Order: sequence, then C-alpha cells, then structure tokens
Amino acid sequence: MEINFKEYTECECGAITLFGKDGLTYSCARKNLKRFLPDIDLRKIKRAYKQKTYACDHCVNHYGLDLCACGSGEPYEECDAGLEVCGHPMQKLGEYECVVDKRSWLAQ
Repeated sequence: MEINFKEYTECECGAITLFGKDGLTYSCARKNLKRFLPDIDLRKIKRAYKQKTYACDHCVNHYGLDLCACGSGEPYEECDAGLEVCGHPMQKLGEYECVVDKRSWLAQ
C-alpha cells in the first residue's frame, strides 16, 4: 500500500511526523527515517512549519514506526517491558497508525 504524504513536521526531539493525504500520520526519529521510509524524500514534501515543533506524537505519545507497541518509547527491537505487544512496532506503514489496547477508551 502506497501512502502519499502531503506535508511533514520536525520536532525538537528529533522526530519527523509525516501527514498523509488520507489523514493518517506516521512518526519516526530522523536518524531512522531511511530505514523505515526508504523511498521518502523530504525535499519533495511540503514542510508544514519552518520552525521545529514541540511535543509531537513521537516524544509525547510514543507513536512511531521505530517505537515499541507497549508505549514505553523504546525501540521495539530493544524493549524489555515484558508485555504481550513488546517487540512489535507502535505504527506500521500502510497497516495501522497505532496500537490500542482493547480496554482503552480509544478502542470504544
């Protein structure tokens, strides 16, 4: 599934958040961008703000292609929180925007 991104932001935490034309957003640490989004060229996507943003989904909510689904904020390959979802990414491009526990109010 190909996602077309209309714009992006860069946060002080070092993460890039990409906003899709379909309304979905995906975040990733800039240093991991080529690993998780190898075909993305930020020069071809509109930057939403010239200045860096603060408190993005990556640093506040721990949403990211490179972060653990448990919400710890750790890389999913290294997380040792011991939860069922550990070892899985919080976001998966073209599949899901975030992992939500079935008991969460977001799942209602």
